[in-house]
Amino acid sequence: MNYFNYFTEIEEEFVKRRGSHMLVSPLDWSLIETWKQRGIPLHIVLRGINSSFDGYDQRLNRGRKVNSLFFCQQEVEASFQEYVESRVGSNGHHNVESAVTNGNGDSQFTSSAIVEFLKERWAILRQLEDRYSSDAVLKDTFTRTAERLTQIIEDSEESGVVSPESLETDLTMIEEVILDGLKEHFGEENLKELRREGNGKLRGYRQNMEREVYEQTLSNFIARRLREQYQVPRLSLFYL
Repeated sequence: MNYFNYFTEIEEEFVKRRGSHMLVSPLDWSLIETWKQRGIPLHIVLRGINSSFDGYDQRLNRGRKVNSLFFCQQEVEASFQEYVESRVGSNGHHNVESAVTNGNGDSQFTSSAIVEFLKERWAILRQLEDRYSSDAVLKDTFTRTAERLTQIIEDSEESGVVSPESLETDLTMIEEVILDGLKEHFGEENLKELRREGNGKLRGYRQNMEREVYEQTLSNFIARRLREQYQVPRLSLFYL
């Protein structure tokens, strides 16, 4: 099972343990992205989810069903802490490069598949460039990022070799440029309102979250809302 199923595997495990289907909320997806950004391995997240529900299932008079992935947040953090402590002194590390290889060290995604994915994203950026051609900020944002992606695609096709870890770094930088452009266009007052919305949704979980985790999850929520507003796709290979 490849690590690029990070989001769907977590969603499916949560839905399975909950016992009935429900859509994972945008806030839950923001939490998953925070876990991914912090490098919490998939199996550690799944361990935390199952530990949370194992304890929940043993309680009497449980009442309402679990409606948010935030129910599992503390157990995921505890499992990750144990994982980190167990690896102190080891040379092991977790990254995107190792995540896309199987037991034989072979890539589970071919270079051609990755290039095709990037070309699809490039086409959407060009469409967005045309859609917002009358807006200087957005047009410049999508023109610059599409050109960057063009260079990456050309280099990948010429070399015939793709390093997922290096490519992910490049794509992350492009996504940051896009997000900066979206924020500039959206405006400071609208961003404050979006932040208030996110704070309101996270209020019930804040006391159980470290400040860094809380702020990262809030930032992910805001970024997700902006991408939805402007219909901007994710470039990360985690969405391949």
